[in-house]
Amino acid sequence: MRGFSLRALEIHSSRMWQTAAVESALNFAAKSGLNALIFHQNDLVDRLVFPEQLFSDTLMWKRWPVRMHSIYNNRHYVNNVIRSAKARGIAFYLEIKEISFPDEVLEFVPELRNADGSICPTHPFWNEFLGWKVSELLTVVPDIAGIIVSAGTRESKVSISTNTCNCDRCRDVDPLDWYLRLIDTIRRPLASAGKRLVVRDFAYTADQQNLLIEAASKCSEDIVISLKNTPHDFYPTFPNNPKIGHCGNNEQWVEFDTWGQFFGLGFFPVSVVEDMQKRLRYCHDNGVTGVIFRTDWEVITEASVFNSFNMLNLIGGALLCQNVDANLDDVYRAWANYGLLSPMRPASALSKPIVPLEDQAWESLRNFMQFSWSVMEKTVYVRGHVFHEDCQFPDSVEKAFSMMVKIHGRDDWEPGASRLVEITKSNLETIFEEKAKAVEEVRTLSSKLLPSIRQLPESFCREIEQMLELYELYVEGFQHCARTIFLTRWAMLTRQERDYKEAEASLRPLIRYRKQVERRLENTNYPHYVYWLLDVRRLDQLIRDVSRLLAN
Repeated sequence: MRGFSLRALEIHSSRMWQTAAVESALNFAAKSGLNALIFHQNDLVDRLVFPEQLFSDTLMWKRWPVRMHSIYNNRHYVNNVIRSAKARGIAFYLEIKEISFPDEVLEFVPELRNADGSICPTHPFWNEFLGWKVSELLTVVPDIAGIIVSAGTRESKVSISTNTCNCDRCRDVDPLDWYLRLIDTIRRPLASAGKRLVVRDFAYTADQQNLLIEAASKCSEDIVISLKNTPHDFYPTFPNNPKIGHCGNNEQWVEFDTWGQFFGLGFFPVSVVEDMQKRLRYCHDNGVTGVIFRTDWEVITEASVFNSFNMLNLIGGALLCQNVDANLDDVYRAWANYGLLSPMRPASALSKPIVPLEDQAWESLRNFMQFSWSVMEKTVYVRGHVFHEDCQFPDSVEKAFSMMVKIHGRDDWEPGASRLVEITKSNLETIFEEKAKAVEEVRTLSSKLLPSIRQLPESFCREIEQMLELYELYVEGFQHCARTIFLTRWAMLTRQERDYKEAEASLRPLIRYRKQVERRLENTNYPHYVYWLLDVRRLDQLIRDVSRLLAN
């Protein structure tokens, strides 16, 4: 069988600090053949070390006793998790973004901050500081398997990739040298302790991605390079990450999102196992040795595959990473046998899966999940381009286009891709047809699912019916947003009276829809992520933005 040596489950939200959630994940991993657990939090090392070279016990008691005791608590907690994982034969990794630091550091080295408030990433203090952090970590949490680090992302506190400092040192630095020094500073204490360093390619541009991988390869062939399955982020409509199979002699791991940061937040369920199998085969054929399955996201609390129909994707990932040629029908059978979880109940409820009673329920569940991906793709993407902000409605015309062609643009990896969303009459017709098809398809979803769950507890069925009703409302919202946004841009381009009137007319159904959502959510008490997905304030902002643009 064609599989991978490292098979990891990643927790990326505050659920990592909930013992019951972690034990549930470890139990699943052990039963499913996964052999690694990853805690992913940007400042996780700063939650476990002081470092003592700066923060003595006496000083901490005098100035920051709460931080001191929190660090001691966190050490005991993480060491306990590691012991629990080790007892199941599961390795433990920390995933972080560097450079990160507690704000108190700026009191000790005030010259790190410039008069304009920017922080200098090339100050020599940072490499010394990183060395202290990693060395102390290995002393207080000695049984980690290694560290996974992102260094080229705007999500760390300091990085050369988003530098705003204008000092002579920053103006003269070669970014490749900066990455090389940072990576080597983290690598050396890890290598001495026999731990692994994994460098993540998480970067917002192809240039930054290339620099990171080149720096890691130049630093040491013992460094593992971890790549997202698609470039930049987890977009199922994007091509394979072009760096897969092109990382020199370094070992490669590839990451997958099973939950749905960019395809429904796990609340609106979709299957990505079909896509996953194709990409896992591609990874195996290109020498990848490890795969990571993310189960949630740091920003959204109380949501995970462990309270979602998208548990299918984690089960599928666990089976496929041991045999990329597994029959997908076996994946759906395994999911049906595991049981269904309601996204209407928060993750901390630790609901028990409900197993369908009918032997062939897996077939209708399969058809539902596959068809739901067809709906979701046409809803939150425009011809494969990201048309949402972490599954939320666009809140301005400019933001919508920035999401599609700049922030989450495809052109870096697929030259000319943005032509598909250029403002042309032909493109507009295709886009509006896509959104209309999504509305048409979502209205048939309940007929595909409900027959297979009717014999399940009444309360569970009612919750799923509510989710499907909200799904229809959600899809309709993106249709309205797309029509208004693209018609407005078309009118701004042509400057023809008839086009202005058509764009203005599209506001009326959008306003009616906004009122409909407000009425539907009034006096409800759903999990909070429902209100994230159907946020009327974003619709208000969009309506005001379009009204302003048309008035001008």
